[in-house]
Amino acid sequence: MDINYDKEFEKIKRGTDKSRPPKLLLHVCCAPCATACLTRLIDAFDVTLYYANDNITDTEEWAKRLQEVKKLASLVNNGEFEIQPLVPLKTVVQPQRSERFFAAAKGLEKEREGGTRCTKCFELRLDDAKKYAEQNNFDYFATTLTVSPYKNSRLLNEIGLSLQTATLQWLPTDFKKQGGYNESIRLCKKYGIYRQHYCGCAYSFYERTELQSVPH
Repeated sequence: MDINYDKEFEKIKRGTDKSRPPKLLLHVCCAPCATACLTRLIDAFDVTLYYANDNITDTEEWAKRLQEVKKLASLVNNGEFEIQPLVPLKTVVQPQRSERFFAAAKGLEKEREGGTRCTKCFELRLDDAKKYAEQNNFDYFATTLTVSPYKNSRLLNEIGLSLQTATLQWLPTDFKKQGGYNESIRLCKKYGIYRQHYCGCAYSFYERTELQSVPH
């Protein structure tokens, strides 16, 4: 049975107590994806941005995307964003550990983007988020990845739901609904946020540039 994850999200959001907003750990793949997601979250949740992306295998690119995430958080906390947060945004950054991604992708190097290699990547990052959220007493965890038209929201939600526990819930989302992706483009233009042209890993970079081998 198909689940409308966007409706599930709205149902949970309507039930939140804004005087005591639930703590949400939001895995953030990049600032562009986070923009539209935050417009739907920060008026109902106490959000912490969680930047843990071992798949971003180029160090300069990893740092550039982190800089943009921090820029977005600053815009929100300084009152310059379109939606005001109930609680100031926090940001947690995990170090770049590309070797973990390469280990997860071993044997899947020639998979096309969107295939099994991507599933392993999703599992790696969402499991990281789950562990941090559980250790730090969050109520929910979620990801900005569902805003992208290139990402399988059903798969992401299935992985997230499989990771939730008795004390930590997965927040179902499909942020690409309600024009989420186009909204992210608009917000990036408005705030001058850098939009990358590939997913982040060496394999997606070489696939996009039509090269045949990936040195690492």
